Amino acid sequence: MRIEESEIHLWQLEQADFELSSLQSECLAWLTESELKRFRRYQFDRHRKQMLLGRVLMRVALSSYDRSVAAASWNFTHNDYGKPAISEEQNSASLYFNLSHSAEKVVLAVSRFKDIGIDVECARRPRRIAAVAQRYFSDKETAQLLSLPADQQQSRFYDLWTLKEAYIKACGMGLAIPLQHFSYGFSGDDGLTVEFDARRNDVEGAWQFWQLSAGSDFKLAVAAKAGEGALTHTLSGWRLIDLDKFLEQEVQVIRSK
Repeated sequence: MRIEESEIHLWQLEQADFELSSLQSECLAWLTESELKRFRRYQFDRHRKQMLLGRVLMRVALSSYDRSVAAASWNFTHNDYGKPAISEEQNSASLYFNLSHSAEKVVLAVSRFKDIGIDVECARRPRRIAAVAQRYFSDKETAQLLSLPADQQQSRFYDLWTLKEAYIKACGMGLAIPLQHFSYGFSGDDGLTVEFDARRNDVEGAWQFWQLSAGSDFKLAVAAKAGEGALTHTLSGWRLIDLDKFLEQEVQVIRSK
């Protein structure tokens, strides 16, 4: 598998394609000591399966780019906010990644630049939209969201939430970045805009954002920063259906900036 500087590769899997018992027998040894402790703390099998599949997808995908490192042998570091990266001694291929999961889906973005973020959310779960928006979204986003007809607000809520999560994950700081310090807008049928508050001190032109089709019950967003004037990134997709088998999958862009 080759990935160019201008490419972002999107990997995903469906939990239903895998059995927990088989995963445990084949892949539990792939977990680090801290990951194994976390795995064992989960009370429900669905949470154990989701956590294990995230590590499996991450390791199998990375080994498809660098065959010199077996899936079980990757070593990772974490920044001060918990974002993982390949250890320096293993990253001769200059690979960077970000992982997300929700309900039945696990997704991974891989690129050759550090500032990459992805977020998937199951959008069928009702939320206290007004209360959450007023706490976490910018005033402009909240006003536009609540001006929509009631039956459109939940869909737009998850549009905004995944875009915001993708950005703060790409920055590698998570919720240490106040979500009110940047705003998204929706232009036409397929356009996105972003505005950064002066307190955020970021540059709109350095970023690209995508909302992607992920099925009727899910929202999926990707954020990438490669600097102003950089090449426009192209997206390609794969679906992991077994530990050693993946299929190319079409990437359908709904909106982009």
